[in-house]
Amino acid sequence: MVRLRRIAGLLGITIFAALVTGSASAEYNWSNQITIHVDGMEWQYTEKLSDLDSYVFKYDIDNRQGNKDHFVSTWELMKADKRMRERFRDAIESEMDVRIDNSSLGIEVLDIDASLSNNALGPVKSMTELTNTYRVTYSFPGGLLENGSTIWFLGEPGSLLSVNFPEGTQIISTKGIDNVSIRTSDLSGRFGAINESITATESEGATDNVSVTVEGATDNVSATDEGADAKGAEITYIIDIVLPQQNNLSEEPEENESTIPVPTDIPFPGTIYVLLVIAAAVLLSKD
Repeated sequence: MVRLRRIAGLLGITIFAALVTGSASAEYNWSNQITIHVDGMEWQYTEKLSDLDSYVFKYDIDNRQGNKDHFVSTWELMKADKRMRERFRDAIESEMDVRIDNSSLGIEVLDIDASLSNNALGPVKSMTELTNTYRVTYSFPGGLLENGSTIWFLGEPGSLLSVNFPEGTQIISTKGIDNVSIRTSDLSGRFGAINESITATESEGATDNVSVTVEGATDNVSATDEGADAKGAEITYIIDIVLPQQNNLSEEPEENESTIPVPTDIPFPGTIYVLLVIAAAVLLSKD
């Protein structure tokens, strides 16, 4: 089952907001920028909070990482940053959010970075605008992307999505991405929204599963629900990357092949004539 508000829930924002406002409908702006390379990818999450959501965010830091004095210090923010990285890694290790050809075999998480807004510093009660960024870097074994045909992502339902493929990739159609816009090797839209149910005693919502498929080279775009066995966003792609040829300078010379450089500069005829005259003069002087 897809865990709703998977990353934001790491700090307990959604549940706490539900308790404060009496509703689980507290919203925030969450976007995903995915850049795919032949040998890996980066997934950057951008989280924007304001008003009550910023208060909840700072309250959570002060209570979980601080001394509950209603003030977020630099040290508390640094601890929250470190804890966020750890929870990102734990969440990905428990359920990898990237697959190629329906498998995460060979995909490795190289680095997880978090950058929490300095605007979170100060009194908890001050409601300021916050922009937090999180970046996960993955590596692919050689040839995995080129020889594959589908790539799958597990993202926040309804959140903004931008995917950039390597040059030479063709995207054809999508399923499950709302407001999708496709160009040759990149697309934008939103992860398909799903039904959810959140209560104060449940940390996971009931979901309808959504899949995304991108394949071939056409402008026809369709959106459908793939059923109970599908979840996340699956993209089918065609990739044709021609790597530049490299000269192998370490090759040994073939047999009978000369390795001595041959001069290509031919002396000017006038120079030869002058040398011959000088040589003749030397010989005549000896007589």
